[in-house]
Amino acid sequence: METHYTRAAEGGMGYAKSSGNYGVSMLPARKALEEGFDQLIWTDAKEHKYVEEMGAANAMFVLDGKLLTPLAQDTILDGVTRDTVITLAREWGFPVEERKVSVAEIMEGAKTGKLTDAFGAGTAATIASVGSITHDGEEYTLIDPKEREFSQKVLKTMNDIKYGNIPDTHGWNYIV
Repeated sequence: METHYTRAAEGGMGYAKSSGNYGVSMLPARKALEEGFDQLIWTDAKEHKYVEEMGAANAMFVLDGKLLTPLAQDTILDGVTRDTVITLAREWGFPVEERKVSVAEIMEGAKTGKLTDAFGAGTAATIASVGSITHDGEEYTLIDPKEREFSQKVLKTMNDIKYGNIPDTHGWNYIV
């Protein structure tokens, strides 16, 4: 969890998929890599109490049987892959909450085992599993990504649609 540096601030361009928007994240990302982390979970600029994004992807968590994702706003990209995951979850009857997601509730869920899945959803990575989350020097390892029911089902379904193995009932594919 990044609680010092900021990727985007209210009133800025955090909602846009532009190179300038992510330029500010390069130094903190490099520092994270030097410390042994693969990615950062970005928090809000004002208080660093709420999750915003993961690296260059939307943050998604399965906590206490619900899919939680930060509400798209001026600091959070309203991503296509994010929308796809939410659409599939709702079709499956899986509870979805788009809202402020606090760092405290994610860390509490990691401690108690109620956080059963965490991943980034983005164009390049599609579904990028989070193996562990470190906050205030404490690392919490999540279950093996291969054993995660929700994100594995989403990834398989998205791939099956993409490769034509199941019908694309949403018109997401464009044949070129």
